[in-house]
Formats: sequence, structure tokens, C-alpha cells
Amino acid sequence: MLRSFPCICMRQSSRLAGLCKEIMPWSVGRTETVSRVSTWMGDRERSLYLLSPEVVSVGWARGMAKKGKNRSKPIKSSIDDMIDELSDDEDDVAENEDAVEFKETQLSNFLKQKHPGKKPTKGSVPIMKYHEFVAIVSGESLWKELEAAVDKLKSTYIHQLNVRSSTSLDEIQVLLEGDTYPLNEIAAISKKDPKKLIIDASAFPQAAPNILASIRESGMNLNPQQDGLTIFVPIPRVTKEFREKLAGGARKKLNDCKDELRSIQNKYTKRVSEMELSGEVSKDDSKAAADLIKVITDNFLSAGDQLLVSKTKEVMGK
Repeated sequence: MLRSFPCICMRQSSRLAGLCKEIMPWSVGRTETVSRVSTWMGDRERSLYLLSPEVVSVGWARGMAKKGKNRSKPIKSSIDDMIDELSDDEDDVAENEDAVEFKETQLSNFLKQKHPGKKPTKGSVPIMKYHEFVAIVSGESLWKELEAAVDKLKSTYIHQLNVRSSTSLDEIQVLLEGDTYPLNEIAAISKKDPKKLIIDASAFPQAAPNILASIRESGMNLNPQQDGLTIFVPIPRVTKEFREKLAGGARKKLNDCKDELRSIQNKYTKRVSEMELSGEVSKDDSKAAADLIKVITDNFLSAGDQLLVSKTKEVMGK
């Protein structure tokens, strides 16, 4: 029994070596370590060469290392995904805040075009965002008042300052009882003579002096004459001198408009200064807001200049 035991071990070792060879993956380079075993069968020595088990352990170590590597990837990937999600959430919050703070108006569009993402340079106007500006100044009201002044100038140029004086008097603004009205709403205007307009102020007798003053100050180069409640307005001939006087009247109206625009600017700038003195806004914000008020006002002053250029060309027949 004891003598046959080495034979059984040798057969099992050979079988194990063959099995290891079969299951070893050919994609992985394998190394075989062969060891010599000596046994005695009676008085004879026999040598057997066995496959070392290190080959199997190496294969397992590689397999386990590979498996462990795969296991670490999902962990890293999941952390990166969480960071990306947090970043996306922050971006969404920022976009929502911008949507709340930004309002699509003429003023907001003007400020956006005035400062298209540029950094302030030395001597330039400090950049304020729309929501920062309206938090200090009633920006929309400022814009509407400035726009109304320029629209008034535009209406005057269209309806009054033209060579067709017979129809130019209809829209002249006349002061009556603390308010202003178009002349054709408080008096009857007729043209019985091709060279003369007749205005009947009998409906509002108290307005007659103001009608005379409004016509003389209209810049239309007209010289009205009063007879009781009737006002006669001679229509001048359209000459080069007449056209030049009309152009001069247009410039006078522009200067009146600019005075009104600067008055609006000063009103809002004064409010900002008062807020700075009371501690409601900082000195830097006060200066930035005042400078931006000036920029907005200058925009409407420039619009008035462009209207004058166009009107001068029209009345001069160019």
C-alpha cells in the first residue's frame, strides 16, 4: 500500500498539469516552471517532472487585478457624473437669476449694446448691468421722459416747420388753463384768402393772447395780427430767405428740446446724489449711475441732432 502511494500521486500530478494547460487562457502569456521529483520504487529511483502551481496563481492574480481595475472605474465615473450634475444645477440657477433680473425693454437693449461684455478701460464709463441700474434709478421712467421730449420735437418738425404754412398751424400747441391743446381744438382756422389764414378764437376768448404768442414762437417765421377775437396770419412767399428762417426755427426748437432733456437728466442725477448722501447707495454706485444717466441722455441728444439735419435738408429743398 505504501509503495503504491507515490504512483498514485504521480498520476494525479500529471492529470493536474494537463488540466492547467487546458484552462490557461492563450491570450495571456504563460510561463511554466518544471520541478523534478524523485521517488523510489523498490530499489529503483524514478524521476518525475511536475508543473509548478505558480502558473495558476499568476493567472488568478492577473484576473483578480483586472477585475479590481474594472471595479474602480464605475466609482470614479459616478463621482464625475455627480460633479457634472452639480455644475449643471449651478448653471440652471444662474440662468434663472439672469432671466428674472433681465427685462426686455428699450433701455435694457440699449445697455446691452452699449457694453457688449467689454471690460471698462481707463476713463470709460463704469459698466452697470440693467438690474443694478434700475435698483438705484427709475430707469424706465427716465427713458420714457427723454423719449417723450424727442417725440415732441419730431412732431413739431412734421406738423409745423414746413413750407406749407396753410396747414402748419393746426398742431401748434397753445396753453389754456394750465394745459396745452392743439390750435385746431380751441379755435376755428379758415383760408378765405390764398395769402392769409383767419383764426376765430371766439370759442375760448381767454386763449387769444396765447394763440398769438404760440404762433410767433413757433419758428415758422409768421407775423400774426389780432382784431378782437379774430387773428389774421399772412402767408409768406416761399423764398430762399423764408426757407433759411424755417431752418433757423428748426434749430431753435432743437435747442428747446435739448434744454428739456438736460433738465430731465439733472432731475434724476439729483435723486441719485440724495440717495448717496442718505447712505442708501455707495459712492461708486452713485457715480456709475450718474454717468450712465448722462450716457442715456446723450443718446437722445444725438437723436435730436439727427432730426435737425434731416429737417434742414427738407426745408432747404436739398
